[in-house]
Amino acid sequence: MLIRPTFATIGVLTLVGCASALATGPAQPANDNATQFDQQTWTAVLTEGREQSRECGNEAMSPAPALSWNDQLASAARGHSRDMAETGRISHTGSAGETLRDRIEAAGYQARAWGENVASGQRDIEAVVQAWLDSPGHCANIMNPAYEEFGAAVKQGQDGSPYWTLVLAAPQP
Repeated sequence: MLIRPTFATIGVLTLVGCASALATGPAQPANDNATQFDQQTWTAVLTEGREQSRECGNEAMSPAPALSWNDQLASAARGHSRDMAETGRISHTGSAGETLRDRIEAAGYQARAWGENVASGQRDIEAVVQAWLDSPGHCANIMNPAYEEFGAAVKQGQDGSPYWTLVLAAPQP
C-alpha cells in the first residue's frame, strides 16, 4: 500500500513561515514508545543533517550546532502525534484548536524561538528526517541555528500510518 505523506512546518522567531510538500513512501509500523535509543537516534540523525551546509530550496544554509534532547519538548511532540493519529489528520493545529506555542507552554517550556515539523507515512526516523531535509521549508526549520533543543515523537494511527512530530526550540534566557 502506498501512502501519500504530507508535511508542514512552522518556524516562529519574529515571523511565522509555513511550507508544505508531498512525498510518497511505504508506511511501515513505527515504534510508539520513546526510548533512550530513539533519543540517541534522533540526536544523531539531526546532528548529521545540521553539520553540513545545504540548500533548502533557494536558501543556502550554513552548518548549525547540534541540538539537545528536551523532555518537555518531547512531551509536546508526543501529545501532538497522538492527536494527529487519533484524528487521522496532519496539521499544526490540534483538534481542540491548540497551537505549537500552546503545546510547548502546557509542557512547561518557556521558549524564545520555536518551530515544528510534522509528517505521516515514513517508516523510521532516518526516512522522516530525510524527507524533511528534501523539503525546503522543513529543511530550513531543521537548519535554523536559533534552535538549540528538540523533542520528537511518533504515534501510529488506526490505519497503521505513523504520525511524526519534531518540535524545535530555544529556551528563554
